[in-house]
Amino acid sequence: MFVPDHYRNPHAAHALRWLARYPFGTLVTTDAGGHIHATSLPFIAEPAGDGDTATSTTVLISHMARRNPHGQALRDGDPALVVVNGPSAYISPRWYDSAQNVPTWDYVGLQFRGRLARIDDRAGLIDLMHRSIAAFEHGAADAGATEAGLRPARPWRLDDAPPAHVERLIQGVIGFRIVVERIDCMEKLSQNKPDDRPLIQKRLCATATPGSMAPAVAALMDAVI
Repeated sequence: MFVPDHYRNPHAAHALRWLARYPFGTLVTTDAGGHIHATSLPFIAEPAGDGDTATSTTVLISHMARRNPHGQALRDGDPALVVVNGPSAYISPRWYDSAQNVPTWDYVGLQFRGRLARIDDRAGLIDLMHRSIAAFEHGAADAGATEAGLRPARPWRLDDAPPAHVERLIQGVIGFRIVVERIDCMEKLSQNKPDDRPLIQKRLCATATPGSMAPAVAALMDAVI
């Protein structure tokens, strides 16, 4: 992943915070015949070091359907790439005070590279499910339920599902972990145009259509210098 220095965030811990905020990415691997497989999946990270100097001990975990040919092609020790894209938006040259500009795209992008290990055993898959559900249920907390007129609900747990259903679920998935060896974090948010950023933010919000990520990109500019 090419990341110009002025858009690179070198801190692994910062990249992991982005992943926690935008956990849906794409796993890319090759099979024994050299064929490329790519599957979009949610990921969670479990840093085993201090996050900045021990990227090799950061672990990503996820799972996919066992009937997916990609899952069948996963092999222990295979190199793996996980690509994660946060919000993105088109930036028009009309939004600058200077005429010396061209169209561009602002975005947050992550790439994690490492070695893969399959999780096939029942105990390992049950543990993976518990950890994944706990992470995502925490992110889906009903903090604003009362204000919205809804009754807050406690986080869902795997134990809430009927045991027979859990067994069918476990039999139908393949889990994996990736021991991360390299993290690239790209924060391209008009840092090279500091004088124009306030106007760009206003334009992003003013031109947003339903479902557009433009307002999110505008807000992220305040968090990235």
